Amino acid sequence: MSLEASIKRKLQLTAVKVDRFIDKLLVPNKPEEVYRAAHHLIKAGGKRLRPYLVLKTCEMMGGDPELALPYAAAVEMFHTFTLVHDDIMDNDDLRRGSSTVHTKWGIPLAIVSGDLLFAKVYSAMIEPGISMKLSKERVVSCLESLTNAAVILSEGQALDILQSNVVDVSEEDYIYMVGGKTSALFRTCAEVGCLVGGGSAEEVSRLGSFAWD
Repeated sequence: MSLEASIKRKLQLTAVKVDRFIDKLLVPNKPEEVYRAAHHLIKAGGKRLRPYLVLKTCEMMGGDPELALPYAAAVEMFHTFTLVHDDIMDNDDLRRGSSTVHTKWGIPLAIVSGDLLFAKVYSAMIEPGISMKLSKERVVSCLESLTNAAVILSEGQALDILQSNVVDVSEEDYIYMVGGKTSALFRTCAEVGCLVGGGSAEEVSRLGSFAWD
């Protein structure tokens, strides 16, 4: 099996595990329509690179990838939340070969479905601390990493909007914008996986920097 085929297979296996976990988190409550909207882009597919990075980093640290599964699901839901809102801002009709959430359900419900995904992110990340599977200190560190990514991503998205009609964007602003929209969450994936796997503060910092770059 080629390296490319091997990686693709591992991503597929990750997708199955992560999607099953997300299915449990998004069991419909009332109103069911907002849960269907929140689940829409997850069911549409995607590579699952971010959750794979969480699980693999945890494994690298000698940890149990199953313990990191809630965090892998959390980063995928966070990523999906950003896509739902991004599609609204860009007025896109298609995502992953399917209708965007706001095209299918309207902008107001799409916004709320994104908010629901964001809330479920924290539900997933807190649970291991409640069940004592992970120390509360490490859970807090995971939450801090994700929250920092959310702030940086918001700043990057705002820059993208403000610079949309600017011709002479500086290299510094462009790099910061791209970092906010893409690199910040990859850094969180590596940091969270390392934390769950038992990594030291130095290892968390180094792996986070590697993932950002």
